[in-house]
Amino acid sequence: MILNNPKVSVIVISLNGEKVIGACLESLSKTDYSPLEILVVNNGSSDSTPQIVGEQYPTVRLINLPRNLGFAGGNNVGLRVATGDILILLNDDTTVDPQWVSELVKVMKLNPSVGIAGCKLYYPDGKTLQHAGGYINSHGLSNHYGKGEIDQGQCNTLREVDYVTGAAFAIRKELTLKLGFLDTRYHPIYFEETDFCFRARKQGYRVVYVPKSIVCHYESQNTGLGSSGFFFKYHKNRVRFLIRNFTAEQLAQAIEPELKWLWSVRRGPEFKPCLKAHAINLFRFPLLLWHRWSGEYHDWKNKANA
Repeated sequence: MILNNPKVSVIVISLNGEKVIGACLESLSKTDYSPLEILVVNNGSSDSTPQIVGEQYPTVRLINLPRNLGFAGGNNVGLRVATGDILILLNDDTTVDPQWVSELVKVMKLNPSVGIAGCKLYYPDGKTLQHAGGYINSHGLSNHYGKGEIDQGQCNTLREVDYVTGAAFAIRKELTLKLGFLDTRYHPIYFEETDFCFRARKQGYRVVYVPKSIVCHYESQNTGLGSSGFFFKYHKNRVRFLIRNFTAEQLAQAIEPELKWLWSVRRGPEFKPCLKAHAINLFRFPLLLWHRWSGEYHDWKNKANA
């Protein structure tokens, strides 16, 4: 249950974010909501990220990790120690509108069934939409409503969605007590937040997009967007997500569109990484079925919880 004036914890995960962390924290300092706790999880950075945070932002709680635990593992550290009633995950390559927290809190207070809420994300020009809620197609490819469109008010309606991006991701704390944390088997990145949203929906919680909560996202500072490594990580975790979350009927129905899609990209840079991802998941298939049957998730401390 959320109180009339819930405490909010913002967990900023950073990996070698020395070029972006200052702008992120400066924008957070202008947030109009209180009480607000800000934590930075330094996810094994080798640059000056921890020095910048520690020396220039003394009110921010800095958590230094000795190595990169991946997106899920690093965020789980923050989720575990945050003290807020609402917990917000935020990428370091973002800047936020002053009212972004207030708008998320307003929706979650008025709608007890909302377990997860996401923001309207812009590209750096501040007018091109990057994310207005997400949806999953018939064979597991993730998509963002409005992506690449100039914002002309077409995505200004609060609505229920399949998932919201982990770049700016608000969670009702009670949900972590029921579901646990992000599944670190989606290592190092991609689909961990989507999996968490699907787990929440299975428990009867709603996942919503909040258009008045606005964030600018510079996107993929460390993930090599469009590279062979990016495609491999994305598709490896996409297939894992499918096996874990789709019904047997949905999995059977996914085969034909997956084959058609593979044929359509056969001459592109995505084809070989995707085949490699399929091969690895085929090798791991019995273990993936066990994870699906048991319903467990896996956290960075190697604890499994139903």
